[in-house]
Amino acid sequence: MYKFNTLSLLIATLTLSACGSSGNDEVAPIPTPPVVVEPVVEPGPFTFAFKTTGGDEPEYIVTQESISTEALSADGKGIEQQGWNYFYPVGNTLFVVGYQNNETTSYKVDTDNNVVKLAAFEFTNTLEMFGSVDEKVLLATDAPRDGNHTKRTLYTVDAETGLVTSKVSYSIHDVDTGTKGEGTVGYPTALIQRGDSLFISFHKMDDAGNWGTPDADNAFVAIYDYPLVEGAAPKNIIADDRTSNIGVNGNIGLIKTDNGDIYSMSNGSLAVGFSPVTTKPSAMLRINNNESEFDANYFFDIEAATDGGKIFWFDYIGDNKAIARIITDDSVAESWGAYTKNEINHKLVILDLVAQTITDVAGVPLHHKRWTSPVEIMDGKVYVSVETADTAFVYEVDIDSATATKGMEIKGKTIKGFYDLYH
Repeated sequence: MYKFNTLSLLIATLTLSACGSSGNDEVAPIPTPPVVVEPVVEPGPFTFAFKTTGGDEPEYIVTQESISTEALSADGKGIEQQGWNYFYPVGNTLFVVGYQNNETTSYKVDTDNNVVKLAAFEFTNTLEMFGSVDEKVLLATDAPRDGNHTKRTLYTVDAETGLVTSKVSYSIHDVDTGTKGEGTVGYPTALIQRGDSLFISFHKMDDAGNWGTPDADNAFVAIYDYPLVEGAAPKNIIADDRTSNIGVNGNIGLIKTDNGDIYSMSNGSLAVGFSPVTTKPSAMLRINNNESEFDANYFFDIEAATDGGKIFWFDYIGDNKAIARIITDDSVAESWGAYTKNEINHKLVILDLVAQTITDVAGVPLHHKRWTSPVEIMDGKVYVSVETADTAFVYEVDIDSATATKGMEIKGKTIKGFYDLYH
């Protein structure tokens, strides 16, 4: 998800009426509690998801006027969130999805120029992967945490109201042999809508709940008619044996460019939890616009281009480019080591998706990172949180020059994402 805009303090008008269900779905919208419209955050323009240190490491939504002259902190300000959360922006709305409390809360700028709660809805199983439609709709799905052979659930949410407009069950990949550990289930790693199709990349996970990846040497994408109807199944599943399962846990595995091309990223290493690890290189594939197969003539070998590096996270930033993090060396990695602060081996890069080139972002040190929210482009800049062994700072990345300027210190553990809710 991306935006090209000049920061301003345009006031967003909140639409708080409930929406009806979609024409293809008879599920009624999930009731939500009354919206509390209270000034809770000072006007921006910078809004960020802040995670503190110590104890339960509470998380906050914080808005402040400058992040270049004022340290980033939640001291005496911000909206506290429950537990660990995913943060996902759609248009001018920020969705906060609880990992532990099974509730999604949305926030927006009100007529008094304050970021306030818009709406909330509950869900049964933790929502772990997200997408958007035309910056107006949130797509969110759960995942098979225990290897269970159950259908997934896709939520469709109106970004203007924060209310659920449809909730449908669907299947991805499911092989049940009757013996736990011998079957596989599909774990979604991206939701990309393009025209009348929905593309869902997935890992094949063992059904014993061990996070095993018995078929790691293939990339898989399930393709559906969109919008999904209750009980939907893929109209096609495409596979490519040039690289491994698409995506890594928590980070999105597919992006869509301005012209409708879809690009995938595969890692496949022990550092991101693959077991067994893949024998194929970390790489990117492409599904061309108006096509439903991998482009046989496109193969962006990340490992070869970075002398053994593996892609960990990416997001689209326009002009057929993506910003990404590359694990520079996973030869001594422990299982899931890429998600810890023990391995300071992530570098920030700009990918030219068409030319298949990689440019290191000058000025950013090697760092560690677990999860990163989709980026938003503000005046040609992207803001990222960079954590090393003992410090955390915000960096302002200039896309055109692939250079970064070190900003203010983060007085906490990390910033999960920076958002422009005031445009």
